Amino acid sequence: MSEFEEVLRVRRETSGTAVVVSAEGEVDQATAGLFHRELLRALAEVGPPSPVVVDLSGVEFFGSAGLNELVLAHVQAELLGAQLRVVAQHREVLRPLRITGLDEQLHLSPTVDAALGTPV
Repeated sequence: MSEFEEVLRVRRETSGTAVVVSAEGEVDQATAGLFHRELLRALAEVGPPSPVVVDLSGVEFFGSAGLNELVLAHVQAELLGAQLRVVAQHREVLRPLRITGLDEQLHLSPTVDAALGTPV
């Protein structure tokens, strides 16, 4: 296990036609590459118009590199005809999303079930 995998754990699983990417730990400059790879893999697996759900409920720190990765994934999802849905429920993630205005651009949900249940 690399040093970065100890700070950030990311797993990917399917749920129906959706792909759920769950992150736990810290998303920052040092770990953004791992987060980026898993988001791209999820986008490659999902078929439009199915969503990729990014579950950030286990994230303890969400820096500018993480915000950038969400923007890139959002744009890539739109190009593919898919959707990016973000699960955010606590201050460590919601605050940076609100400060940057990304809460207005991204589809936010409080739980994975809510994100999966949202109509396309």
